[in-house]
Amino acid sequence: MDDRALHGLKFSAELPRHMAEATLAARLADLDHAAQALTEPQRFSTSIE
Repeated sequence: MDDRALHGLKFSAELPRHMAEATLAARLADLDHAAQALTEPQRFSTSIE
């Protein structure tokens, strides 16, 4: 987590660091597209040489 991003939160000084990091991560998360990616078909392959 970039300290500059944490300091950009208005309330980061009032929170313990781990809570400020979790808050920032939640605000930056693209949950809609992550859920969409999880529903798409996946194909895994392994190559043995």
